[in-house]
Amino acid sequence: MNAALILSGGSGQRFKSSLPKQYHRILGKMVIEYVIEEALAAEKIDCVMIAGAPCASLSKIEKKYPEIKFAPGGKKRNETILNGLQMLSALSCDRVIILDAVRPLVTSELMNTYFSLLESGQEAVSTVQPITDSLGCLDMHEVDRSRYYLMQSPEAYDFQLLYRHFDPDSPLTEVAHQLPKGLKLTLYRDFPENPKLTYPWEKAYIAHSLRQRRKHEA
Repeated sequence: MNAALILSGGSGQRFKSSLPKQYHRILGKMVIEYVIEEALAAEKIDCVMIAGAPCASLSKIEKKYPEIKFAPGGKKRNETILNGLQMLSALSCDRVIILDAVRPLVTSELMNTYFSLLESGQEAVSTVQPITDSLGCLDMHEVDRSRYYLMQSPEAYDFQLLYRHFDPDSPLTEVAHQLPKGLKLTLYRDFPENPKLTYPWEKAYIAHSLRQRRKHEA
């Protein structure tokens, strides 16, 4: 079974709102709904699960999308991931893609591509972006930015490999770094427009991107 695990545990402190940012609306939809609908549309996904704290907004989503399963959110991101993985383990999951509820430009095509890579023998797929600004370091005079890249969600994994090695208490912020060295990892560089809603001003940028996508698809 291939599963999509959508993380919706953020409280939105940097967003300066009592309503978590994933439940704010952009062009008439909650931000998380864009992720949900793309996951449901992906041909290679058999199960969509949201991990997040119960709230009125999540209850609305549960009623609107009855086919979705739910896991409780944790105090931190890794706790939320663990809760989802534990529930997916009980469902005999083979492969999982981890999605952020606040990255609404993700597509079903991208999800299908990641599962195809896993099915072909890769053990993990990470979304990465090149660093285009100058990069500094406190203990180095010169830094070669070409050696580095940004790591983002979505990220996809062989489920059993991830489940065996995942540590919710790890200080590492990238899940792939918890897996053994030498794993078959694809660094996927072909999804450059992948904004994460963190600050209020980013809503306008994401809305513009969504409008452009609708025009392109029309």
